[in-house]
Amino acid sequence: MNLVCHVRKRRVARAVMAFSLLSACFSTLPPPAAAEDGLGDLLDRGQIGGDLEQLQENLDALKARKIRINEAEPDALRQLPWLNSGDISSIVEVRRTRGAILSLRQLEAIIGPEKTARIAPYVTFARKTRLPSPEEKEPLSGSFSSRVLWDTTPRDGLSDGRYPGDHFKLYNRLQLDYGNFQANLVHDKDIGEPDVADFVSLSLSASDLGIVQQAVLGNYRLNFGQGLLVGQSRFMSKGSEPSNSVRIGSKRLSPSSSSSEYGFFQGAAATLDLKPLEVTAFWSANLVDARNTTGTITSFDEAGYHRTMTERNRKDNVTETVYGGSLLYRFESGAVRGKAGGSWLRYDYGEPLKALGSVDGSSSLGGVECDLLIGRLGFFGEAAWSEKPHGRVSWIAGADYQVLPKVNLLFAVRDYDPGYYSPFAGAFAERGDNASNEKGCYFGIEGAVSSKVSLGAYVDWFRFPVLDDHTDYASDGFDTRVFIDYRPSGAVALAFQYQHRYKEEQKNQGSSSSPVWTALPHITDRFRLDCDIDVSRRLHLRTRGEVKRVVKEYLAGDETYYGWLLYQQANFRVGSFGLKGRFTLFHTDDYDAAIYTYEDDLPLVFNSTAFSGRGKALFLVASWDVSRNLKLAGKFETTWYDDRDVYSSGADERDTSAPGSFHLGCSLRF
Repeated sequence: MNLVCHVRKRRVARAVMAFSLLSACFSTLPPPAAAEDGLGDLLDRGQIGGDLEQLQENLDALKARKIRINEAEPDALRQLPWLNSGDISSIVEVRRTRGAILSLRQLEAIIGPEKTARIAPYVTFARKTRLPSPEEKEPLSGSFSSRVLWDTTPRDGLSDGRYPGDHFKLYNRLQLDYGNFQANLVHDKDIGEPDVADFVSLSLSASDLGIVQQAVLGNYRLNFGQGLLVGQSRFMSKGSEPSNSVRIGSKRLSPSSSSSEYGFFQGAAATLDLKPLEVTAFWSANLVDARNTTGTITSFDEAGYHRTMTERNRKDNVTETVYGGSLLYRFESGAVRGKAGGSWLRYDYGEPLKALGSVDGSSSLGGVECDLLIGRLGFFGEAAWSEKPHGRVSWIAGADYQVLPKVNLLFAVRDYDPGYYSPFAGAFAERGDNASNEKGCYFGIEGAVSSKVSLGAYVDWFRFPVLDDHTDYASDGFDTRVFIDYRPSGAVALAFQYQHRYKEEQKNQGSSSSPVWTALPHITDRFRLDCDIDVSRRLHLRTRGEVKRVVKEYLAGDETYYGWLLYQQANFRVGSFGLKGRFTLFHTDDYDAAIYTYEDDLPLVFNSTAFSGRGKALFLVASWDVSRNLKLAGKFETTWYDDRDVYSSGADERDTSAPGSFHLGCSLRF
């Protein structure tokens, strides 16, 4: 009892300290002025929570069909990840009280120059006009992207036959646009896969055809409410913008055009705009990879690798059938506007599913949602019900408020029942296990202190009603993070982050013959400092230093691990040529102290690297804009480890302490 009380006191003390840090800060978190890639900067400052290739594809689609900023609903503006709820409320309020926004300069006065620069390629100030006549229709346009990757040292599985394929990774994507119609074709093959067409994705879509807001044939994604029922496009979690971290910002229906081999439907879907009603109907029969050797589906294989015989036997071995619909009612009255509705779907895998008690392979899901904006105050929420395994409900509700023109608050509460299960959920969560088995309370704040300083913070208290299968009791924890941005001049930007987290995991602290299953506390402290300098119009420098401490509170005594990372990056561009390079030094005591960084890569490639062990790393990215429509790029990366003779393990093991890879790609627009 004394030990339990002591542990609880320590948790309370940590939570009080975290909240004290939070309450001292309020902020907006604009990316450094010198950053070249706004999306990359968001990824570097947030927690990745989804298919980022699809996010880039969505943004590329917005470049072709820009958001009409004077007519767009708040949820359409939310597709732009740089806008928070306060920004959206301000845009809507200005439109209502002052009329149309006519220029970027006017938009800068509302959301600031940096965010305006970020969203400028994706918005238009023009209003919708009549449909063009046949002779006025847009010509056929599109894009083609291709890339290839190979390792400098082959993997052992390629030489001993465990991987029957070759040592190349291939990717191709073709997109065609003709008026309101679009086609997306994606091809992907990983290293070691014998089938050169291992993954092929096709989607045909149409938009803005009378009452047809969106229609898709082929692969597509759905997002209802806050992602409890279906959330296949949640991209960020707990990032530098609290409102974008909690609230899902993707379209309800969109074609799937990424190389991710899991997390989409395959069939047909359509959204009809029957003002004030919006109706979405969908049907899917998708082949998915599943682990079902015992006759029961124990889990789904989301990695998409089909190299070894075991992986190939799992490929497309289960048919996932899904159908359903959604009804949404939109309303507006003066300063009040919003939407409310409900969704229902049924899914069937044809085999028993462990998550449904190993008895059933099908179930129904239903949910209701609402989103209300009253001036600067917004409310949002969703409640979802699963028929099986226990007929339980999960819900999330929250509010955001712009207390000052540049100060935004967000508060959200979630309660995900352990008996709820949705295979398609993409809910905001600490663990994110199918929108189940988690309770939480989140508070975030962001705002500008001055023209040079902005601050931001969040704190998230969470509880798992059941920690894990061997530890059938509740576990509490919290995660807090503080951001400080300082811009002493237009050419220099400093960004500081501090994170403190307490979280428990299941651990056997005995032996295999005499197990002692307990909740093992993990305490993490992380400090990061970035310095961005625009040396000239051609040269940009970024320096980063990060340190991390992890404490594991074993029954036998605490174990502490440390890690640090330092890198210098230079981005140089002259005319049509660009060159980026980064040199990194790192040292960590344990994998739990690994430090993650976002790395620049080829177009449409997102690379988040975990540095653990001891060593140094280098990457170089070169690009050449051959013409306005053709771009070539290449990348070389390598890491020199001081604490190992081989890299990785199993069939992926490489007989070198310095693994590396080459990447070549091209992008063509026509």
